[in-house]
Order: sequence, then structure tokens, then C-alpha cells
Amino acid sequence: MTLIKKYSSLIAVLLGTSLLANAEVIPVYQIDQTAGSYVQTTLTHDIYRYSGNAQLNDLVVTDAQGNKLPYRITAPGTQVSEQSQQTQVRFFPVAIGTAPEMLLALSSASIRLDDNEISVSVVKNDKEELQNQTVPTDFFVVDLSDLKTRADKLVVSWPQSEAHQYLEVQASGTNDMSTWTPIANTTLVQLVKDGQQLTRNKIAINLTEKQYAYVKLKFTRGGEQLQLTQVSVENTDKIATAAVPDRWEINGQLAEDQESALRSGTATPSMPVAAWEFQRDDIAPVAKLDLQLGELTYGDSLRVYSRATEKQPWQLVHRGIWFNTQVGTDWQHSDEIGIYNNSHNYWRVELNELVRTSAKPVLVFQRQPELLQFIANTSAPFKIAIETDSNLQNQNTSAQIFSQLISGKEITWQSTTFNPLNPSLNQFAHHGMQISWKTIVFWGILILAVGVLVFMAFKLSRTMNQSVK
Repeated sequence: MTLIKKYSSLIAVLLGTSLLANAEVIPVYQIDQTAGSYVQTTLTHDIYRYSGNAQLNDLVVTDAQGNKLPYRITAPGTQVSEQSQQTQVRFFPVAIGTAPEMLLALSSASIRLDDNEISVSVVKNDKEELQNQTVPTDFFVVDLSDLKTRADKLVVSWPQSEAHQYLEVQASGTNDMSTWTPIANTTLVQLVKDGQQLTRNKIAINLTEKQYAYVKLKFTRGGEQLQLTQVSVENTDKIATAAVPDRWEINGQLAEDQESALRSGTATPSMPVAAWEFQRDDIAPVAKLDLQLGELTYGDSLRVYSRATEKQPWQLVHRGIWFNTQVGTDWQHSDEIGIYNNSHNYWRVELNELVRTSAKPVLVFQRQPELLQFIANTSAPFKIAIETDSNLQNQNTSAQIFSQLISGKEITWQSTTFNPLNPSLNQFAHHGMQISWKTIVFWGILILAVGVLVFMAFKLSRTMNQSVK
């Protein structure tokens, strides 16, 4: 009995080895170098040409030695960018000793710069004392009364000079020119040396719309004989940008069956249509579907069907009216059709039978791209591959390990691109993986070895039974 158990164990080992040997890892893309340990790259529908699983559970990431690396597949986050806009505003200097009641008259003055000379022209009041620039400036007032937006920052410009390299400034706001509320204290800088310049000329005031009509700029350092040339309000907005959709198109052929698939197999009268059939070589889950009819004016019925294999009946995906018309010089058509994660390979489009000889429809698929994130080691290059064993659930297992490794860490992902290796599609199960002669020889030897072992075990068992008798 001990020998029988040994033979049985040997058979189990051989079977296990055969299963492992039959599971092949086929590289699809290669990443030559990475900038860090936490790497991400974008996967498009192209990876689904090789994968046999719509959830990419057969995907693996390996290093140069073939070791599998932890990874996860996730949706791309929204990219946030900043856009700044500047609006020039009026300002005026206030001389030392100016009475508060004079500020309202000054607020209507405009500043003009001629040959680096600043002059004040008064609109409301033609008073000579307002134009007197012989008295030193006490502070500057920025007029925000006409501003109809918030004010994030004030951008201040002044002529560069050694005396005005550093300016300490206090900003305060008011609506009545008498009561001033502190807003900010900061230091402005303008340094120039050997053709290089360092400028820090922005004051963060963060005012809401109409919060203050006027802002006072009091220079407590470097303000002697200072002349401002321009003051602008700068507002910065964050703009969220979604990832660029993954779009690809396929051409079809006029179908043999020009009767509507909607009534196929029923006793109802046939319905002639103009039908085209399409086949795609990937199983990427599709979120939206578009139909391109070129420069063909159309405004009639549209039916779209799909199926996973040629043997299955057609499943209705969409039924409605489709418009394709010229508006001005541009051609416009109906909105894209929303579908839910459809991975079918075979598609059928039915239009009005009158366009059978004139239309050449093109199907356009759309989906969101995916991010592949993995933890790299020092053994480059790295390969994104497909494992041909359909029973494996690589992504689920790897994602769990991945989550444990990054838990509680602040990670900056390094984006990179890959080089396609363009393996033959015939190697993959999704395209009817061909069996090589090596595989046939291997299985033949394995079956023969198992048969010999079973025969020897059977003979040994009979011999032991006879000896016992």
C-alpha cells in the first residue's frame, strides 16, 4: 500500500506540473525604466485584444527575472489644473496729511504713466491740491469698486531700483474711506543681477465679491519715493479635466441577411432593412457607441444588436431614430448611445433599406481608459503580460497584496509609457490559441508516463494480494 501511495503522489505531482507548464505568461508591453517604485501607466482597449477576461484577471506584471509584481487596475482620477486671469484696476497715491474726506475725490482719479512719470488726472473734482505730487506719498489706494468678481491676489508692479528691492507692505480694506480693516502683511521682492530676475509681487488678499470697495497699500519698508506702475487683480480657478476617452472604430460589411433581426424566428412578416455586420478583435467593456455616416443625410430608424459568438442570437442594444445632417459647413449627428460594459465581439447595424447602396456606416466605441499601477523593484525592464491559464484570478489576488503594501502611505505615482511588443494574437485563448507541437509531445509523454505508472501500480497490487493468500 505504501508503494501505491507513492505512485499516486507521483501522478499528482506530474499532473500539477503539467498544469503549470501549460500556463504560459506572454508579454504584451514592456517598460524599460522607471523613475521610482510606484509606477502607473494607461491601459487602452488594446490590452483587451490579448486578454481572455473582460476584467483583466489574467494580466500580470513581471520584472526581468519573471517575478510577479503587485499591481492594481483603477479608474483614472480627474486631473486638476489651475488657470489664472489678471484684471487691471485703478489706483492712486495719497500724500501725507491728506484729509479723509479728500479720499473720495481721489478715488475717481486715474493714474497715467508717461515716460516713467506718474501723473494724476481728477475726474470728479478739478482741484490743484489733488494733482500736487511734491508732497511725499503716504500710501496707495486700489479701487475695486467696479470689480464684479472676487479678488484672490493683488499683483503690483514698480520700476526696478536698488532702493526698492524689498518692500514690506500692509494691506487693509474699506467701503467708506474712513474705517480700514487689516487684510494682509507681506514682503514684495524684485531683484536683478547678471540678467537674472527674482520677482515676488503678489499680495494675497482673498476678498469675496464686493467685500471691500477700496484696498490701502501702506509700504512700511522701501516705500520712500516709490512709484507704482500697475496694479492688477489676479484670480486663480481650479479646472477639473476628465481623462481623455478611449475611442476606436471598426468598419463593417453588408450583411447577407437583409431582413431585420428583430423579427428573426417569429411568424410575423419580414422587415427589409439595410444591415451591416461588424466584428472587433477585443473584448473591452464599452460604455458608449457612436455611428458615423459621413456625408450622408439621414433621419430614420436605427437598430443596433450585439452577440458574444456567431452561434448566439442577436441581442437588441439600441432602437431609435438617428439623425445625420449638415448644419452650415459641419455635419452633425445624434448623441452617442450609452451602453453598459458590453464586451461582445459581433455587432449588427440596421438602417432604412433605402440607404443600402449609399451608406457606409462606421461603429465608434468609447470607454474610459484604465490606470495600471504597480510596485516596481530594481530589476528592469518590466513586462505587462497575459497569463494563459483561464482559471487564474491574478488581479484580485495582486490587488489585495497591493492594498496592504500601500496602506497608510502617501504615494506620488510616477507616470510612464510602455513599448508594445506586438505578440501574435494566435498565442492567446481569446483568438483560438493554437496548440504547438511541443505541447502535443509534452502531453503525449505525460499520458504515456501516467499509463505506465497506473499499470505498474495495478500489477504490484495483484502481486501483493496473491502473496497474502
